[in-house]
Amino acid sequence: FFVNLVPLNLRARLSVPTHKGKEIWGKAIELAKEFELGKACSGLSSAPDGLATSVPAVKVTLDPDTAHPLLVVSQDNSSVRRESERQQVPDTPERFDTSFCVLGHNDCREGRHCWLVEVEGKRLKDSWWAVGVTRASVERKGKINMSPREGIWAVEYYNDHLKSLTSPPTPLSLSPIPTRIWVCLDCTQGQVSFINADNGVEIFTFTAVSFNGESIRPWFLLWTRGIQLCLRDSTPKTLSPALLPGKASCSRPSPHTPCPAEPSPSS
Repeated sequence: FFVNLVPLNLRARLSVPTHKGKEIWGKAIELAKEFELGKACSGLSSAPDGLATSVPAVKVTLDPDTAHPLLVVSQDNSSVRRESERQQVPDTPERFDTSFCVLGHNDCREGRHCWLVEVEGKRLKDSWWAVGVTRASVERKGKINMSPREGIWAVEYYNDHLKSLTSPPTPLSLSPIPTRIWVCLDCTQGQVSFINADNGVEIFTFTAVSFNGESIRPWFLLWTRGIQLCLRDSTPKTLSPALLPGKASCSRPSPHTPCPAEPSPSS
């Protein structure tokens, strides 16, 4: 993934003989950093030629027509929070009516796309949220099964623990828990990666993902009041390769992961 982001005239620097694959990865990362890979992800006009086309710029906005009635999307469609009272909104086929979810407007069908999500609020430690992507055809009515088989690839924070929504869920041992996460979607390679925006460390990567030819949309879940999920325009300073040997990943569709029961009103 990252080797392809290095301009052709510098790829010769990756051909240094080595028997250690990680050294090649390391060189690729350093070259990508030299040419400001982050600017490609954020779509800045000063991104070097070749990089901007490798990682298409994506400005993600939320689609309020898909938001659960207890979720309120900001006027500029850049953040979402949960309220205690249901909003007076039409119950359309597009709207989630049971799970506290909202989708992004964006439809991604090919290429690579990255966007930054930040979790804000005073109750971060005991909050409950998830970020990722989903097929456009994801079920909107009733409780949804949050798993790759149902067309959702995501990481979830709940009860002071972060996990990937495989089945069974895969615990992720990270400290501190990241609250600024890059979601990186590669439609061509069938891969969804999550990266800590503060230090560039990979959180988790789903590989060999089958999108069934559908468009893919950003997906968000928020169960806790006093918390906001915010979409940010930012430039990452560091990124790790999407997959390194030994990293956790899910290469097969997983069985159902039932959506947890709705928490009490005090959540």
